Amino acid sequence: MQLQFYSLPLAVENVMRKQELTKCSLEQSVMQHLHLLITTAFGEFRGDELFGCNIWDHDFDIVTSAHKLKELIRQSLLQSVQEQEKRLGNVRVEVLLKQEELPAREIGRRVKKKIDITITAVLKLTNERFAYKDSFFVGPLSY
Repeated sequence: MQLQFYSLPLAVENVMRKQELTKCSLEQSVMQHLHLLITTAFGEFRGDELFGCNIWDHDFDIVTSAHKLKELIRQSLLQSVQEQEKRLGNVRVEVLLKQEELPAREIGRRVKKKIDITITAVLKLTNERFAYKDSFFVGPLSY
């Protein structure tokens, strides 16, 4: 028997019509939850003020050194994942910060800060290895 979880975003209109909601696997559910956790700032979700991470506190930070910023983000993500995603064990978080040149809407180019995130862990239910990768451009946000 394969466990199934509800897929995000929830199709609330299906509930109103008494139709089935879209389902996904354990791995997909964890990935969706991690994406939601990473893209949510602390205090943004009224149901749990501690849900989220501090990436967005540093969105326009140009004062903090890249190494210190990377470690602040890594620590916040690690703590958030350990506290909010109980289906994972042995969680490890890697963060890579880099500048990336992108085409501008007008003539020229623009440089943005890119955050690459890799989360590795073990799915507690199945004892299988789990890996999740995501990346974001910050300052201003565009992912």
